[in-house]
Amino acid sequence: MLEQDTTMTDVNQVQHMFLHVESSDAICVLNVAGHPYRLRELIFMMIENGCRVMQTTADQYNIFSFDKESVEVYDFLTSIIKAKFI
Repeated sequence: MLEQDTTMTDVNQVQHMFLHVESSDAICVLNVAGHPYRLRELIFMMIENGCRVMQTTADQYNIFSFDKESVEVYDFLTSIIKAKFI
């Protein structure tokens, strides 16, 4: 079995990434963590709803200017650690 197969079937596997997301009415940077399948599902849902999604870096997250709000969201399968909106 390939390492990726083992990673994807391990229910305790956690992937962490930063995402720059643009929709028709908002721009945000997400600091997300969760199982790789759940993160793929989350990204697919955003794209399916008309968002542009790009992976970014911690540096871009830290310097992302925002003035509307910053929120923290947690659910059973994915933790969106922080979302910064402009």
